[in-house]
Amino acid sequence: MNEEAVKKTMKKQTIFQRIAAVALSLAMTLGMSNLSGDLSAPVHAEEGKVVLSYEMEYKGQGWTGWAGDNHMLTRTGTYPTAFRAALREQPAGMTGTIQYQVNVSGSGWTGTKENGAVAGVEGGTAPLEGVRVWLNGDLASSFDVYTKAQVNGQWLDWVTNGQDAGKVGVGTHIDGVRIAVVKKGETPAEVAAASVRKVDPNRPMVALSFDDGPSKYDAQILSALEANGGRATFFMVGNLVARHQKTVQRMAADGMELGNHSWAHENLAKLSGPAVQESIQKTNRAIREATGQSATLVRPPYGSLGGKARPTLAAMGYSATLWDIDTLDWKTKNADNTVNVVLSQVKDGDIVLMHSIYAQSAAAAERIIPELTRRGYQLVTVSELAAARGVKMEPGHNYGSFHKKK
Repeated sequence: MNEEAVKKTMKKQTIFQRIAAVALSLAMTLGMSNLSGDLSAPVHAEEGKVVLSYEMEYKGQGWTGWAGDNHMLTRTGTYPTAFRAALREQPAGMTGTIQYQVNVSGSGWTGTKENGAVAGVEGGTAPLEGVRVWLNGDLASSFDVYTKAQVNGQWLDWVTNGQDAGKVGVGTHIDGVRIAVVKKGETPAEVAAASVRKVDPNRPMVALSFDDGPSKYDAQILSALEANGGRATFFMVGNLVARHQKTVQRMAADGMELGNHSWAHENLAKLSGPAVQESIQKTNRAIREATGQSATLVRPPYGSLGGKARPTLAAMGYSATLWDIDTLDWKTKNADNTVNVVLSQVKDGDIVLMHSIYAQSAAAAERIIPELTRRGYQLVTVSELAAARGVKMEPGHNYGSFHKKK
């Protein structure tokens, strides 16, 4: 074989080797697991830390997408049927994996799963009553896993290292979970720095809600809520979320409830069923990409539930959150009027409608929030209010207030 022929042969071999290497890499990537692409995003972890992600499948809604370590993962109007978790980062040289089990109603505890394998029944109908999560290998000697479950709208206490999270065998299911990996010696208080506080059902409460954001005015509202120990629900327009990502992340970190207000403030009653579903799902994705958690509630723009809106939301597992006090702040754009409407009409169990895209509304909120607190009202999220009143928000129903039954 002459020199030129040898060069051609070597060149072909090099090309084939490159193709084979790419194919092998692709095969390994596809074969490693059935995890979503979110887990492939780069992780900038502090050296020596474990980075955990987890997600659940909810009946009628599918998989939530991966939530980051110590994020609340919860839904209303439906229930989880499957769970999985994975480590995105762990200290170099340390052996170990994340392992977990779920308790499936009617079937009991599953076998042990790990590193992204599905626990429960994907696409199933039986709800999950509890979850156990722990580490093994070297990781178990240096880190603890804290898990808490939400049941009937209330977050239970933290449990650790494979203990049962949830109320198993009593006819209830979990609504959500929150999981954190911490170094040995850290306390639950440190883990739960941003945890959901307890609401006193015997004290009066009001759910302030803000539509049409996020916007540059949300920061004022959040600061007023923080200063007075209050929470609120923010119903966001999906196509604005990326533009105000840090604000939305602050909402989540402060324990505010993240609500879905459609992708582009469409009148859902005028859309087809698939279009309604796409609008809600796109907004959920935007919120999830910003915070690691999806919206828990939906408020249809204009409160419009005609056409395919209500049945589509119901099929997705959502109720519709409306209101009891409409401030009409979008129309008046007058802070004094908004303050007067709320303070002259407010009563225990109200849901108040405001909008966070107007400077006047933010200014009004800065006055309303401390005054309601001074009057003895707990400022709560819509879901906290519903849970305190013992109401399970059912798909296909709409809720405008949660007054005490006489």
